[in-house]
Amino acid sequence: MEPIQSRSLRERVIAILRDAIINGELQPGQPLVGTELASQIGVSQATLRDAIYALSLEGLVDTVAYHGSTVKQLSKKDIEDLFGVRSMLESYAIRQIVAAKKRSPALRDLYDICDEMEAAAALDSLTDVNRIDRRFHSALIEHSGNHLLGVLWSSVAQRVRQVMSLSNLQQGDLRQIAFNHRAIVTVMENEDAEEAVRLMNAHISFQADEIAEGWNGTAASEIQEEQGVGK
Repeated sequence: MEPIQSRSLRERVIAILRDAIINGELQPGQPLVGTELASQIGVSQATLRDAIYALSLEGLVDTVAYHGSTVKQLSKKDIEDLFGVRSMLESYAIRQIVAAKKRSPALRDLYDICDEMEAAAALDSLTDVNRIDRRFHSALIEHSGNHLLGVLWSSVAQRVRQVMSLSNLQQGDLRQIAFNHRAIVTVMENEDAEEAVRLMNAHISFQADEIAEGWNGTAASEIQEEQGVGK
């Protein structure tokens, strides 16, 4: 067998840009200016163009001839469709966990994640809250014990991750974000699956409404200034 080779420069640049888009550092509608990005990342413009093309094939970037490339916009319907699917998957996972005879390990893991999220929120670390938030929802799916559910989750996880980061940026109150997750686990521990599903759907619906109704160019600019994006 051949040894595993390290990722090529092209793959590394794709990964950097993909993470920046999914984590909300590069936001919907933001132009991807070749000279600036190439300089920031430390690669040639040719390598950058190749990476942007690859991301356009993934649906993360829109490229128009003679007009350049931008991070793909998220329409209201895109967000509604995404969270409709997400609601079905996570609601099913919650019901499976609550119904399981041996649910204690799943609940302990979810509580541990909540502890970490609350600690990150106390430090006002949006990056860490986003990362732990993603772990929480992925853990729900994993603890459902349904392999096919995990496959279906993987097919939407990248877009969920992006929208979740944008929502957390807008909501701003990191402690409230952490509290929302602990409330879901507490109700699951009390074996009230339907109330846990209701709380989860309220959480998801809030995120969808916030982005669909509130996300616009002005908001994006303000957030970029607060984060110092591009500086």
